[in-house]
Amino acid sequence: MLLPVRAALLITVLGTSIRGVAQPLPVDDINTSFAGKVVFKVDRQDRLVMDFYDDGSRFRQDIAYLRDLDPASIHFSSEENAVVLSCLPDRAQCLTKEIFKLDVVRVTSRSTLPRPDNDADGVRSIALLQELVTKGQADIVQFPGETPTQSSRRTGHSSNRSE
Repeated sequence: MLLPVRAALLITVLGTSIRGVAQPLPVDDINTSFAGKVVFKVDRQDRLVMDFYDDGSRFRQDIAYLRDLDPASIHFSSEENAVVLSCLPDRAQCLTKEIFKLDVVRVTSRSTLPRPDNDADGVRSIALLQELVTKGQADIVQFPGETPTQSSRRTGHSSNRSE
């Protein structure tokens, strides 16, 4: 009788993400703010996934590990009329940008997000993104004996992409 209970407990423990039992990251407010222009989610590998839509059709997807993003550098660019999300200085080229119409994937150090209609200077969007990235980085836990999330080898690459 105890064997099924122990097995269920073990499966539950092993099945939890690296974030453990932490609260879900606050993507609902950001998704509401961007009103369908950009849809945000955080996957099981602690990557921020941003799907860009135009006329109800997804045309681009940007993905970056939360640990590689720089919450302090998130800003509004008046020239681009966009909110800019950047990589940490030592993690350049941390974003992959897939453009579906062109069937191309590019690696870049920044992502430009269209300014939400209800956020003239991007202040609210910037605060929500900073909260998401900061909380996500704080929730990432490295367990003893686990493979490091950052490569310790000096090969010229800024992060381990074999994950």
